[in-house]
Amino acid sequence: MAGTDRATGLWRDGAGVLVAVLALAAALRLMGLGFGLPAVYNPDEVSIMSRALAFAKGDLNPHNFLYPTFYFYVLFGWIGGYFAAGRLIGAIPSLAAFQTQFFVDPTNVFLAGRALSVVCGVASVAVTAAVARRVYGRAAALPAACFLAVAPFAVRDAHYVKHDVPATLAVLLACWAFTRVPSAEAGRARLWRVVTAGAACGAAFSTHYYTIFLALPLAVSVAGSSRGWRDALRDLAAACAAAAAVFFLLSPFLLVEIRTAAADMAANRGIVVDRAVSGQQGLFASAGAYARMLARDAMGWPVFVLALAGVPTLWLRDRRQALLLLLFPVSFLAFVSNTVPATRYLNPVLPFAAIFAAVAVAALAARFGRWRPAAALALTLAAAAPGCRDSLRTGWFFRQTDTRTLALRYVEEHITPGAGIAIQPYSVPLVQSRESLLEALRANLGDPGLASTKFALRLRLDPYPAPAYRTIFVGDGGLDADKIYVGYREFAGGRGLAALRDLGVGIVVLKRFAEPAPETVPLIRALEAEGRLLASFSPYRAGSEIGAGRPAPYLHNMDARITPALERPGPPIEVWALSKQPD
Repeated sequence: MAGTDRATGLWRDGAGVLVAVLALAAALRLMGLGFGLPAVYNPDEVSIMSRALAFAKGDLNPHNFLYPTFYFYVLFGWIGGYFAAGRLIGAIPSLAAFQTQFFVDPTNVFLAGRALSVVCGVASVAVTAAVARRVYGRAAALPAACFLAVAPFAVRDAHYVKHDVPATLAVLLACWAFTRVPSAEAGRARLWRVVTAGAACGAAFSTHYYTIFLALPLAVSVAGSSRGWRDALRDLAAACAAAAAVFFLLSPFLLVEIRTAAADMAANRGIVVDRAVSGQQGLFASAGAYARMLARDAMGWPVFVLALAGVPTLWLRDRRQALLLLLFPVSFLAFVSNTVPATRYLNPVLPFAAIFAAVAVAALAARFGRWRPAAALALTLAAAAPGCRDSLRTGWFFRQTDTRTLALRYVEEHITPGAGIAIQPYSVPLVQSRESLLEALRANLGDPGLASTKFALRLRLDPYPAPAYRTIFVGDGGLDADKIYVGYREFAGGRGLAALRDLGVGIVVLKRFAEPAPETVPLIRALEAEGRLLASFSPYRAGSEIGAGRPAPYLHNMDARITPALERPGPPIEVWALSKQPD
């Protein structure tokens, strides 16, 4: 009995348990954090990190506004702190050595960048507890923290150098700020809270554009608690001014390059939104997909059910707080329901679901009288268990060697350095030889001297990374100056593999899927007719066979469930020789 009393006392007190919950959140997010490295299999991580590190050239204008700038500045400062710490302890001898190491083995840089996401994820758990305590009391704080700490989507996405987890923290900080406005006394104290709430929303807007829906609860919080319409207008003006000032302070070059920003936003809309609502799909085409994600995978189904119960529970107790907590996730979900479904978009919604679920737990536990703390603990652990299990499975899965890494090891062990190898984008991360890089730069730029700083640094590497290969890319081409492409159409019409042989290619590394894209079929048939399979690497437990009905492989940059049928990340990979005869 004494042990039970101590446990429930800790739960009631909260501080010790919250520390344990934060430690669990950190452990789940750190598990498998180095997946893939030194290869980086999520191309978004590469582009985001490259854009942040480009500020080191002295130009703080990103010249690209698919995202606002604040996160890039934070990431740049964070990596700068890592560099300064490394210099201080002697682990990084110089800036030149740091630059060189980034191209040879960027493991430590990307680990540092991913660690920032972990920090933001753990901080989000703490702020979620604080918001839950504010809107429903201490009884809701720890359950809310537990639910977000183990939420599979939140855990998984904290493994990436991407915006969504930091943006979630920014949303929560804004939520904390605007939920404090209604309780403020009139005068300077209230004005300070109004300005703080506006500034917090401005910081969130400058982290990711989709946080603009925070404007709704901010307006309701400020205007709904004002004394009369004059005060409401004054307070709204103060909040809007603070939000705008902070937004442009943290993303200042949006004003400088407003046309570029508008063009980038339009392009982003075309990719994310227009594809989803085009044709016969119409508005809210992805609503069902997002509902399934929330109900099944995002947090674990018990938390989802509790969240649904928590909404009317909080509404009956405090409609103002319930409305403030509902406005952002509801409007945000309405927006993303018109996007191509992406699990990462649900991150900003998860803390609100955790809070509503915690409200339901607190209300149910209150029915148990003096056993309330024990009941709350039991309900929380039972509801969090499926999500925790899935998050542990994600961590274990991320620690398994990617199929592309296995194929890379095979090539390095069996294929002669310098050989011509055809690969597809986002496939096996072969090292491109210096000669192959020069060849591509001449083909695309005319003069290697016109190459960007990135390629110039690669050419100056001494010693150059080895083993390296002459790489030819199969696809419809791209903007990268370091790549020579052969289009899929070159394999159609009975031409077979002649286009690759003409370029001196002797090996093809092929990505396979259960249902191949139509444009890849001629290449696959040509390889089966003229080539020889050397090796294959499968992500599936049952082996490397390709067949309809298999779950989609997990590729890090595409949405797929981590199902028990998958043993490791990556697509099925095949290594083919262009000759039927053994070498």
